[in-house]
Amino acid sequence: MQIGAILLFGFLVVALATAQAGLVPADISRAELDHSQRVADQLIALETAVFETSVTGRPQPTTLDLGPDYPDRLPFIYPPPAAGTFTTTTPATLAVDNAAAVTDTGSFDTYWNGTTRSYHTRAITYAPTYRELDSAPRYRIEHGVLAARHGTASRIEMAENRQPIVDDTEITLLAVDGELAATGIDTESVVVERVTESTPVDIEASGDPIRLRLPTQLSAAKWRNTILDGQPNVDSVTVTADVATVTLDPTETYELTIHKLTVGPNPTEPSAAYLRNASGGEYTFDVRTSYNDPVDDATTIWLYTDSDYDDPETSFTYLTQSQPQPTGERCYTLQKGVTDADAPETYEPAVGGCG
Repeated sequence: MQIGAILLFGFLVVALATAQAGLVPADISRAELDHSQRVADQLIALETAVFETSVTGRPQPTTLDLGPDYPDRLPFIYPPPAAGTFTTTTPATLAVDNAAAVTDTGSFDTYWNGTTRSYHTRAITYAPTYRELDSAPRYRIEHGVLAARHGTASRIEMAENRQPIVDDTEITLLAVDGELAATGIDTESVVVERVTESTPVDIEASGDPIRLRLPTQLSAAKWRNTILDGQPNVDSVTVTADVATVTLDPTETYELTIHKLTVGPNPTEPSAAYLRNASGGEYTFDVRTSYNDPVDDATTIWLYTDSDYDDPETSFTYLTQSQPQPTGERCYTLQKGVTDADAPETYEPAVGGCG
């Protein structure tokens, strides 16, 4: 009987060890496959949230399951789930070259004058870590487009609703900000917010054709054949040193809109960049950000002409944070085509009047 009990116990140990070696990895594989399919759907929902927020301005909450949930079957031993990583990348530069505002009433040509205009943007990335599933992709959302990378190859996952970068004569650029950094197995909540008013500007080529320079991890073929496929005003697309350069038809006039979106903590606020001629007249100005939105936090400055300092001609505004802050009257020198990025405004106390 003792020998029989020992043999029976041995068979039981062998059976449990065999089940542990076969059943547990199979359970883990199923859990990881389910998670991979679920997180793919959640990232497409995030891509859609980026689009809807950029269009409507309404914040869009989404969630992402960072890691899988393994089953727990007694008497088997399951390892803890491996953590997934959900982050925004370090800022890269997005730029618009050779774009000049179409001159009309309320023109933006004090800023959009053919000079290169640059913006910082980030990509949104998710990378799972699985114990059994080897073929799971890594994901990246850049310029509103979700890309799934399998090894060295990328596949574009297009949501039904997404914002084209170039749509005929409309150009829509997304500058993403926020230091998103989440690692673990829990569900992470993300709220996509638009922090700009998204003021459109009509632009045309200034000498050379308009070029969009966009940081990317995708190939030129993906840009040409998928992201910008069928766009008649895209003359060429090249990718060099992780930058996609999109050259547009120089004979067309375009409507440019630049959205700034936040998806994590510590974003930077858009700041004043230039004075815009608000009326098309000689002396009426308003303060604009590099996203072409008006600045609300401003103070009024009266503009005097013809040495008549008792009767100001009109007024314009500048940020209350402007430096320096001299006391008394101030004389401003405004120069057409010179922006705050090129030279500061000049003013001085008016002792005996402005010269």
